[in-house]
Amino acid sequence: MKKIVIMILAIVLIPLAALADLPDLSGLTFDELVQLRDQINLAMWNSQEWQEVTVPAGTWKIGEDIPAGHWSVRIVGHGITNGWYCEKVDELGQPVCFGAQYIYKEIASEDFHAFKQEYNHVADFDMQEGWYFIVDTPVTFTPYTGKPDLGFK
Repeated sequence: MKKIVIMILAIVLIPLAALADLPDLSGLTFDELVQLRDQINLAMWNSQEWQEVTVPAGTWKIGEDIPAGHWSVRIVGHGITNGWYCEKVDELGQPVCFGAQYIYKEIASEDFHAFKQEYNHVADFDMQEGWYFIVDTPVTFTPYTGKPDLGFK
């Protein structure tokens, strides 16, 4: 019985001890939290673990060509591209959109405007091994750092 109690205490206390090292943010104002978030993002971008990789147009298998994970994707240069993240591709490497799971996103450069439409300038994909990513033009992959700040206070 003592061993069970010790194991339960260890399971509960170890995560709490890890959280004890984190600073208390409850006393910070909104503006201070925004500044802190910006400093954290800059520190992540400057870390040695940060990656920014250009992926050429084509069909790429997740886990072989592109590591599985959550990625932010931007178009290289000016224009618009089509990005598919899908479970299956046909013999030509094109997405199978019927009877399979897929996500389709248009990704445009920040200076691209057409037909008075709004376009995504960054698309995020949470990619799992064995699926495929298909893109029409080169794109840049960076680690996903969270949803963009919409500016609400």
